[in-house]
Amino acid sequence: PKLPNSGLLFANEEIPVSDVVAIMGRIQNKDSLCDWQNLPSAKREGILDPNNPPMWLPRGAFKVNVRKAKWNSWPTDPNTGEPVGGPELKAAEESRVSKRDALIGDAALDAVWDAWARGASFATPDKVAAQMSSWHPTASSFDLEKFVKAAISGRSFTAFAAATFIIIQVVAFGTLFFGPLLRVFFDIDIGFGAVGDCDPEKCIKLFPF
Repeated sequence: PKLPNSGLLFANEEIPVSDVVAIMGRIQNKDSLCDWQNLPSAKREGILDPNNPPMWLPRGAFKVNVRKAKWNSWPTDPNTGEPVGGPELKAAEESRVSKRDALIGDAALDAVWDAWARGASFATPDKVAAQMSSWHPTASSFDLEKFVKAAISGRSFTAFAAATFIIIQVVAFGTLFFGPLLRVFFDIDIGFGAVGDCDPEKCIKLFPF
């Protein structure tokens, strides 16, 4: 079966529950995928506080580390005690997902990242611990429903950041180029900035306020 409500993640491919289990079966806690103190960001020269260095794990490194990580066990639902996805899924897929070179789709890795790091570009140990506390409360338990909600929330943060960046670019371009161009050559004032003169007698103000 595919991940419930995965359409809200706008993934470019289907996300099987078994792929998510393949990832979570390799993550027991926030320290399962990396040594935070020895990340490249923590070893840079000129760090202001060597006792509290920036510990940032990027998305790409997360994917590599998941695929290299050792399989632990099939996680269980903390509410029912049953294998996540059901006993039938476990019987059908455990031999595949537990292999060292198990094929794990990028869409599933991105979904777990969005829940794990709340959609940020970099994960930090405090953020990961806080995120996992609700949907991965113990090393062997995994609440699929809460995980999906966390993944959707994380993806929404990413989408909001992207939309904000685009809006800023549009406003900046309009203020520096498009607005003045319309004022000087077409006597149309769309309200972007104050550069460029518009003929007072011919000027058409689209936003007269």
